[in-house]
Amino acid sequence: MGSLPREIDTFLATRFTHLVIGGGTAGLVVATRLAEKEDVVVGILEAGLPAYDEPRINIPGRFGETLGTEYDWQFMTVPQPGLNGRSIPWGRGKVLGGSSALNFMTWNRACKEDYDTWAELGDKGWGWDDLLPYFMKSETLHESDADHQLKHQSHFDRKFHGADGPLHSTYSSQYGASHQHWHKTLQNLGIDINRSHFGGSNVGSWTSLTSVEPTRMERSYSAKAYYMPNSTKPNLVLITDATVQEIILQLDDGQWMAKGAKFTHQGEEDSVTVSGEVILCAGSVQSPQLLELSGIGNPKILEAAGIPIKVANPAVGENLQDHL
Repeated sequence: MGSLPREIDTFLATRFTHLVIGGGTAGLVVATRLAEKEDVVVGILEAGLPAYDEPRINIPGRFGETLGTEYDWQFMTVPQPGLNGRSIPWGRGKVLGGSSALNFMTWNRACKEDYDTWAELGDKGWGWDDLLPYFMKSETLHESDADHQLKHQSHFDRKFHGADGPLHSTYSSQYGASHQHWHKTLQNLGIDINRSHFGGSNVGSWTSLTSVEPTRMERSYSAKAYYMPNSTKPNLVLITDATVQEIILQLDDGQWMAKGAKFTHQGEEDSVTVSGEVILCAGSVQSPQLLELSGIGNPKILEAAGIPIKVANPAVGENLQDHL
């Protein structure tokens, strides 16, 4: 009786139309949405492992316990001048679901002007009016009742929230004692309560929603919300424990085109090619890193690292700001 094929053998034997690098917060959304089309075959490369039953991820009250563990890339910042030269941990998810498995489950949305500025800078289709339908498509809001709203200022405007999306949002059932006072304190200082902080302006004081499924009281994140319900689709193929080293670029009519990726899986080097697109979703740290490792970036940085320049772009990896 023959043995079953290894997971990696199945992955390498599949003819993909699309390859998603990174099975994290965004990558799993993109991959599962693409796989809704039957003529598309999507491969996902993820460096971490699944952790569906991990209580440190699933139980909301244990948020923060996964930082600095096997589920975290455990990056450190360079010395920060504003912190007297200290370097601090920079948590990034190394697990199926990415940083959506590690974050503190605060569910919010930026102001309308932030998104409209993207469109004004040339990113057509990324303005507020363009994105709002997709914000709503992703979400199932569990509404707070009148008593909860009165006690905790848990307001919402239903027309800006989804009702049947994969990710669940809800207000916490309990709050600390200080929460009873800070809304009124801010009002006394002239800062009004924002009763529609998802409606295009988050200016003012408001109680934050959380990405928690309230029936099971579990974290709602991309691995469980997007991948698990679609994991049996034959046109959606995932390989975990697969760290991408480089995007394969080939010259096509004088332009470099992404054709696949080189990666390591359980200590062995492999490569995969696609007939269509390579979609880079490796996060705010490793997406620019992979571009640079593939020869796309600031020529000075690439030359110093001994990487042949394919596409000179000094903006790669620049101007990143994060809250740590």
